[in-house]
Amino acid sequence: MIIADNELDAVIQIVTQRTGIIPRASHREGIRTYLGKKLDSLGTAMASYIISLSQDSHLFMELINESTVNETYFFREEKQFAFVRDKLFPQWIAGYGSQPIKIWSAACSYGEEPYSLALLAKACRVRANIVASDINTEVLNHCAGGIFNASSMRPTDGVMFQNLLMPFKTADAKIVFDDEIKSVITTRQINLAEIDTPKMGVLLPKNQNIIFLRNVFIYFNQELRTRILKTLAENCLSDGGILFVSMSEIAQIDASIMPKCLEKIVDGNVFYFHKRMEK
Repeated sequence: MIIADNELDAVIQIVTQRTGIIPRASHREGIRTYLGKKLDSLGTAMASYIISLSQDSHLFMELINESTVNETYFFREEKQFAFVRDKLFPQWIAGYGSQPIKIWSAACSYGEEPYSLALLAKACRVRANIVASDINTEVLNHCAGGIFNASSMRPTDGVMFQNLLMPFKTADAKIVFDDEIKSVITTRQINLAEIDTPKMGVLLPKNQNIIFLRNVFIYFNQELRTRILKTLAENCLSDGGILFVSMSEIAQIDASIMPKCLEKIVDGNVFYFHKRMEK
């Protein structure tokens, strides 16, 4: 079935209204293709499909799973992981010893980021409790399974930490994590567009010492970015907590949307946000 531009726009508007996601122009054609195949398989017209989206949560989640881009890899932006290894984890051990550090991977995709953090914590002898969240249920199931293809490793970025992955590499080049690594990661479906609603508030990880929220602000408008940052700073980060965004997103976060309790820190070539301690 051929999907007209106005029909595609109508569906994308629903996605944006309910998730905050504004698909990139390069991804629109993929959504169009998906919709054509979906309507053919259902034997229905677009008008009926749109009505069903508001009534069938499974149908809507299928659309969301198709509308989100989930391309990542282990130890992506390795300079941030090096900063965690060389500065944050040693500071934690010095101040809190064997007490578990709380880390939230707030847009975890298939799971390479939370598993990278779990491996790093183990290598540094830091106990960690890691929450991996995403709106996409398919990637959360993948994350919980702990099995990754060779494409989750890159020959350049992240290469300084690939020795941590070698014990879990199988003969067919897959990465298969054991129960010890998987046990420190808890998956949770969280819609960041509803981050400041009572329904989502009960699911949000609280008192997190480190939050990774990377490569998602590019899909959100300024109003939603402001709401997310405010909620993370006020309700999720512990005093003295650290928030990482992607290095490419730093420029999108200026004083106009940054909560007063957060300060932008530059440490060499690593940028992050620090929550000021309450006086």
